Amino acid sequence: MRVLKLAFVGLLIGAAPIDVPIGRFQTWNSFEKRPAAFISGGVSVRVEALPCPAQPDGDSSCRWEGYNNQAAVTVSAPGVVPRSITTDRQSAYVRIAVVRFRESDSRPGLIIESQYGGSGGDMRAQLVMPSGNGYRVLPMDLPHGQRLQGEIANAPRDLSGDGRIDLKLEDGSFESVFGCNACTPRPPRLFTVKDGKLVDESRDPALRIVFATDMARLAPICLSKTRYRNGACAAYIADAARAGQFKMAWAAMLQHYEPDGNLWEPCDVQVSALTNYRCPEGHITHFKDFPASLRAFLMRTGYLPA
Repeated sequence: MRVLKLAFVGLLIGAAPIDVPIGRFQTWNSFEKRPAAFISGGVSVRVEALPCPAQPDGDSSCRWEGYNNQAAVTVSAPGVVPRSITTDRQSAYVRIAVVRFRESDSRPGLIIESQYGGSGGDMRAQLVMPSGNGYRVLPMDLPHGQRLQGEIANAPRDLSGDGRIDLKLEDGSFESVFGCNACTPRPPRLFTVKDGKLVDESRDPALRIVFATDMARLAPICLSKTRYRNGACAAYIADAARAGQFKMAWAAMLQHYEPDGNLWEPCDVQVSALTNYRCPEGHITHFKDFPASLRAFLMRTGYLPA
């Protein structure tokens, strides 16, 4: 254990590259600005802070320290053309792991997570895929402003049995919707790369066990008398819709939800056009109770059919 700790310290201070198991994420902190290097599965990775003015916006430390929050991540392997990828410009820290996206891949690729930190913990990711004698980058971007949160666990594996690793994250659209941020757990969202494209496979019946497991985590909160439990109920029902257990879970929720809890009541005016973030009269949708609000929210977010 002491050897592993010393090796990780070596990674942070820019010592000789350490050898880490494939699939294990390494963390680079933006505020430290130190170079880092490691080798995993025969792939070499080096991380270096970008100097100003490569990206002068979004980081006040540029003025004081001469660096942005961004880093350049260079991936290389024997006989392969190296590729340099720039991380997100405002991330608090970066997590990087060498992985095989498919069991049949002859050589590994790379996952680069740019983590915002903070109470919401939003993240963006870039999947660096082996392609020919080099690499191509597949951004993990979602449509219509959808947000992802959480961290991909070490050693991501094939959960559906199709030979491709599944990337498990959290649905950021649930943040603070039915109460405080900490009162609203996020249900899982699962992704894979298929035919060179990012695919949301959360509706795959082969992955129902993932959502059933999350239901078991949330049931003791939702199906209780705990105060501010409606956020947990929202995630519990979303999980149930994915796990094929919606009717059972909905009936149980109706017996346990908090009647005077927060409701999701959407505004049809863009946030950028609001004054003091208040929705004008006549532009907000009101619901009579939590079940009605929750059902509409789950339709909006795709957990239930419209």
